[in-house]
Amino acid sequence: MSLIEKTVNDAIAAQNAAVDAIRIHRYEDFLLEHARPYVEVIRKMECASEQSKEAIDLYQQSLLLHYDILTSLTDTVTPLDTAFLEWQQTPIVLEIMYELDRDFRGAVETFIETIDEADDIIGIEATRVHNGFYGVISASDFAAIPGSVFNVLARIIERAPIEKKYKQTILAAKSWGLNGIYVFGDTYTRVLGSTGNVAEAIEEEKKALKLNWDKPVQSMLQLMGELGHTSYDRFRYFDLYREKFRGYVESAYDSGVHPANIVMLPTHVGDIGHHIGSSYYKLCRDDMCMAILESVSKVAENTLKTALSEGKIKNPFDVGYIATGACASATADILAWDGFTPDYIQDMMQKRFRNFILTHPFDRSMVGELHVNDFLDFITRGERVNAPKPRGDGGKVAGIPIDLSPVRDHPELKHPEAYAYPFTAITVRATALLRFIDQPCLLAPEPPSIAAMVNAIALNPEVALAPVQMCKNCATSRYLPAKCDYCMSPKVNSVLG
Repeated sequence: MSLIEKTVNDAIAAQNAAVDAIRIHRYEDFLLEHARPYVEVIRKMECASEQSKEAIDLYQQSLLLHYDILTSLTDTVTPLDTAFLEWQQTPIVLEIMYELDRDFRGAVETFIETIDEADDIIGIEATRVHNGFYGVISASDFAAIPGSVFNVLARIIERAPIEKKYKQTILAAKSWGLNGIYVFGDTYTRVLGSTGNVAEAIEEEKKALKLNWDKPVQSMLQLMGELGHTSYDRFRYFDLYREKFRGYVESAYDSGVHPANIVMLPTHVGDIGHHIGSSYYKLCRDDMCMAILESVSKVAENTLKTALSEGKIKNPFDVGYIATGACASATADILAWDGFTPDYIQDMMQKRFRNFILTHPFDRSMVGELHVNDFLDFITRGERVNAPKPRGDGGKVAGIPIDLSPVRDHPELKHPEAYAYPFTAITVRATALLRFIDQPCLLAPEPPSIAAMVNAIALNPEVALAPVQMCKNCATSRYLPAKCDYCMSPKVNSVLG
């Protein structure tokens, strides 16, 4: 089996395992045991001869250990606690790396000193996200878009006299890695609301940010407690994961895997409890929502198989690009079927955002718009894919025609009259799709993207995948074009020195 075929199979198997678990168990209360078939898919993930086993292990063994540790501590997790599951790994790995590489720890200490001297950056950016200056934002985006934590870190690290590989590692740990659940601006907003003192709010924001890097495990455990985590002994989880995973980190470090990849790969365990979990179960108890998830996933599978058979996939990254493009096309088609466009949805969500700031000035979470931003980017890309040339891609991704028949021929999607007075069922499909705004992860779809990323990194483990310098062509820039003036994404390489 070629590496390309293996990556396609990994991607399809992971997505199908997640969707199948939801379809089978959606009327039940979530149990971690429901994710076992997905875990077995990852357990069977092989390392090709040209790939680094140490890099593969950083993802594969992290997910397997995550599942084994969780199931040793509890049978299930509460809906609230699913938020914490994929944010626990990077803090632990960072602290292991602090011990293995004292130069890296020294670089982080220099970065912390730079944070302490960056009142201007922190004050301006915290004020902007608090006031909604950038409109709808994605606080935890992997790209350095305006309003993201990554954007703020990139601005600060530009001033830090740190070696390039350590700058990459710090930024990777909070872009495609997930160094704790700290979100920039939350502390500022909360302190400003309680004290009315801007200087104090900036100082407390700095303290939170510095702790996130100085003692990432303590920062995460503290936030989990403050936010109400109850499902399992979080201290025991951290102790067990550190003990059992340390050897894999050491092996990767000794074999020359770039430290930016080491801190980033282990955190991608979100299908356990998050995607295969209570939120998707309850979302997909609506048969129309289940039909959307099934049919969109099938469009991606069919498109990947066509691309593979025609030899159009040249590297593992193409697998993620094609899968997400096909799914974006399918979701945009569902909107268009009912006469909606992505711009209509964005106009509504931007107006809602402005009003929400007025009604929740000090008690809104800065991460609240994360999935709104993702969803808007996703459906806007789908509209571009579907649009005829030269305005769009003519219904193709990477030159592959996208077969939308799994959507158009799905019996549930074809018959919305089951959900309304038969001749007025004109928004049933689109409004069901909008339910995914708060949880688009499997529509996007994440499992194939993760499979592609892991396989790609394992080919060249010594090259840092993140941070990525790129323009995302953000959907929100259609609404607020001047937002691009504040974006760091196209110039990330310049801050690395």
